[in-house]
Amino acid sequence: MPRIKDSFISELLERVDIVDVISSRISLKKSGSSYMACCPFHQEKSASFSVNQQKQYFNCFGCHEAGNAYKFIMKYDNVSFIEAVEEVAKIAGISVEYDTSYRDDHDESSVDIYQITASVAGFYHQEYFKHPEAKNYLAQRGISAETVEKYQIGFAPNTWDFIYRMVGIGAGNEDPKFSAERVNKMLGIGLLSKSDNGKVFDMFRNRLIIPIRDKRGRVIGFGGRVLDNSKPKYINSRESNVYKKGYELFNLDFVRKIKREDLDCIIITEGYMDVIALDQHGIHNAVASLGTATTEHQIDLLFKQTDRVVFCYDGDSAGRHAAWHVLGVVLPVLRDDKVLNFCFLPPEHDPDSLVRERGAKGFMEYMNQSLSLKDYIISEIKSSYNLARDDEKVKAVDMFCSLVVKITDAPINRQNLINAMAVVVGWTEEQMKHCVEQKALETASQNLQYPNESGEHLSSSEKIELTALRGIVARIIQNPYLVAQIPEKEKFTYLLSKYADDKAGIILDLLQKIADKPDITTGGLLEKYRSTVYEKIMNILVSYQLDDEYENVKIMSLLTFIRRYFKEIVEEKITWLAYESQKRKLTNEEMALSSYLERNIRNLK
Repeated sequence: MPRIKDSFISELLERVDIVDVISSRISLKKSGSSYMACCPFHQEKSASFSVNQQKQYFNCFGCHEAGNAYKFIMKYDNVSFIEAVEEVAKIAGISVEYDTSYRDDHDESSVDIYQITASVAGFYHQEYFKHPEAKNYLAQRGISAETVEKYQIGFAPNTWDFIYRMVGIGAGNEDPKFSAERVNKMLGIGLLSKSDNGKVFDMFRNRLIIPIRDKRGRVIGFGGRVLDNSKPKYINSRESNVYKKGYELFNLDFVRKIKREDLDCIIITEGYMDVIALDQHGIHNAVASLGTATTEHQIDLLFKQTDRVVFCYDGDSAGRHAAWHVLGVVLPVLRDDKVLNFCFLPPEHDPDSLVRERGAKGFMEYMNQSLSLKDYIISEIKSSYNLARDDEKVKAVDMFCSLVVKITDAPINRQNLINAMAVVVGWTEEQMKHCVEQKALETASQNLQYPNESGEHLSSSEKIELTALRGIVARIIQNPYLVAQIPEKEKFTYLLSKYADDKAGIILDLLQKIADKPDITTGGLLEKYRSTVYEKIMNILVSYQLDDEYENVKIMSLLTFIRRYFKEIVEEKITWLAYESQKRKLTNEEMALSSYLERNIRNLK
């Protein structure tokens, strides 16, 4: 499938109205020059989600999510960028324009990848029926023929070139360039590998093969399990543009087909064989992470499908360690309208072995004993600290506060935890709340850094210091037309490029993009920065509340930020010259510059 034309991606934003796009998903209410709604990305009682029709971007003043029409659909529908473009075009009633001449040997996101992975899954599945050892292995584990078909379980024979021959080079009667492209793609997604001498060989050999599908049911990778006790027991496809482990969940495509009213919860386990075994015994609402710790994105995926998620772990120390680790992921995305439970199995069991030994009823007995988030945290504190000792109690409270400050969008859950912990340590609720507030201040102080202007290490919900440089960028990206009102704009650009440090590159780049298209909207600018080093900082600054809507105030605000920035530049230069003068004798030119700057810096105050 050819890719979407770059020109169409930009033109579509100009032809579509972001209000139409967003109102296709949520209800918007006109409020002055904007449209408002309760934010769909975090829980709130009063509307703080704003859609600016003139500038074609949305912004939440609560969680600080912001972006154009594509960004909204990507986040709301939980789809890729290409899927978002196609959906926006569909909403607008506009046909997508594809570049039919485009081919790229390294484009792993094209549909060719899915055609390849589907073919590979098919050949592995056919091979399964030719190997009694594979069928006997699954029969011993109680896996039926129907389950084998449902999950398209396959087998990789113990040869070096099975998939290379069957799919890589195919029948050998096609254009060699096409075969070479297919082999390159298979190398890129880890189905094939290449030795130092250039020989290509299969990655999966003598293993049971489990296709890994995305939420739409497309094969995006494979898991391979040995039939004996040799190591490594499991190997998985490496990550690629179509397979990001932290963004996928095994079996989610089937779980999504369950009606919402029939889905009491979703169980998340640690392995896909656990999921397959549970499904075999009639428990169809389980998913699995893919060889990596549970991520925030996976939790978000699950919350879109259900109001209750149950983490199911082995009862051994490794399982309990994994459960404790996941708290750091789930607490920042916790909401009061969602429920999290923790289920621990007997130490000698995992979900697969337990359901085979005791059946669905026996497994559900443990599920029904799942701990609530509050009970789990309190029970772990009680078992980890001797609360009869004052020093241990202080440590326990400090650790508890470190957890609770991560809860930002679930005030009810937060208060319930504070109340429960206060009872456990014998404090008043006010005392415990005060400790949490102090920990929040301490954490904020520790995190007060000056990240580079790309926004590295920042999330879209973080509040950052509005430096002069960021103030310029925020004002311009929110109001691109203000650039035309900067006095002596060419001189401003020259001074930035000549005297400012490298961080000023973000302003110069912004000015150039606006010069290329003077009527560009905020939404259009955000699209220009998608997938660039500046994307994060732009998404944060576009949501920054500056001042009111009066035009003269906007330009004065911009000019004030510019003056402040040049003042910072001059002060840095004066400081540097003073520092250098202590180490060496300044040149006559440097001495004259220092004197000139010190005399004239007052003009920038």
